[in-house]
Amino acid sequence: MTRPAVRMCARCERTTAEPVLVHEVHAATGPGFNVYACQECADHYPPRRDPYELPGAEPRRSRLTLRVYRVDVDGTISEKRDKVEVLVRGGALPVSLTSAFPPCGCPRCRAR
Repeated sequence: MTRPAVRMCARCERTTAEPVLVHEVHAATGPGFNVYACQECADHYPPRRDPYELPGAEPRRSRLTLRVYRVDVDGTISEKRDKVEVLVRGGALPVSLTSAFPPCGCPRCRAR
């Protein structure tokens, strides 16, 4: 004869003899633990997902947008040069420095 599983409900904090597993907490440095609920409270939790399942492939938006302008001596924009969108962990190839960031035309940079 085995002892029945008695667990505390994580929502109403009552003990129940018929616990429902509603969540698994995984820990990086030690054992994880399970979260249980009673039959009445189990409907209030979202369905469990496999933690090792990869999320769906949704298009990623740009996390960083660089705009390159040409500015005259007065500080006004005289020409819009380029726009570069950088994705985080995206599949985009890195942009070469010469095409994305043209060298400056000021006398100090031309001497280099």
